[in-house]
Amino acid sequence: MTISTAPVSDPVATDAPPAPTRRRRPGHAREWWLGAVLVLPAVVLAVLFKLVPLVRGVVTSFESSSGFGGSEFAGADNYTRMFDDPMVLTSFRNALLVVATLPVWIVLPLILALLIHQRSPGWKFFRAVYFVPYTIAPIVVGIMFRQILAPDGPLNALLRFVGLQPLAIEWLNGRYSALFSLVAVALWSFFGLGVMTYLAGLATIPEETLEAAYLDGAGFFRRLWSVVVPMLRPTVAYWSVLCASGVLIWLFPLIYALTQGGPGDATMLPEYLVFLTTFQFLDRGYGSAIGIALFVFVAVLSIFSVRHMFTEGTRKPR
Repeated sequence: MTISTAPVSDPVATDAPPAPTRRRRPGHAREWWLGAVLVLPAVVLAVLFKLVPLVRGVVTSFESSSGFGGSEFAGADNYTRMFDDPMVLTSFRNALLVVATLPVWIVLPLILALLIHQRSPGWKFFRAVYFVPYTIAPIVVGIMFRQILAPDGPLNALLRFVGLQPLAIEWLNGRYSALFSLVAVALWSFFGLGVMTYLAGLATIPEETLEAAYLDGAGFFRRLWSVVVPMLRPTVAYWSVLCASGVLIWLFPLIYALTQGGPGDATMLPEYLVFLTTFQFLDRGYGSAIGIALFVFVAVLSIFSVRHMFTEGTRKPR
């Protein structure tokens, strides 16, 4: 008996389906070029009015120049000269004194922002007027308060009227009262920006979180300290460093209109000293060196602010 076996056919080899190819949208390249064209004007302006002056300032800071004539390379003489210049040291000391008022700059806008956010009595009025001072040009604010703080100005007249004669002083002629007045006017001028910054931070706090804390029995101050303040920490850090750097950048118009650095050197701050050194004393190299030192200080504060914000924003809760 024979057994016939049918040939066993090999399994048919099937080709693997081709990998899907990623097709680019027809308009992708056009959208990229359109975006580049739209951004280009801003980039050009930033390069022309920020990067180029910065580079030129760095180059000038290593030169020795007098007036508007020629200049010669001076190495690091302008930078070493700053450490022996009492006016430079005084200006940075005054800046540190102003920075020491930072808690006031942080707390007062936060209080008003909380009142508006919680819709406390009068919140509509405060919401309508809090940003008005920031819309006034600082030079106009300085001229206005120079009249208000004059010896025979409205402020002293009001103090005399209510019987506070000893407080009716020459606000802009005393060493410490002039610096205090400058800080108070600056705080009034930039107060609205701080309130707006805090309101933006408060808007990011979920209402469910506050309601849960309320249902757990937490009172207003407990919710404020345990919920609102921790969740506002990046905003507080941002506003703190913005104020610290703004003290060294924003106050030039107010100093120019109110005190011009006086009396003596009581309100001399680095940015005003840069102006005097460059345009009054015509020492461009030294003025540029002071400006670069100021830029480095502000840059360090800004980097610290950004790092702190990202660290707090990405930190996982325990």
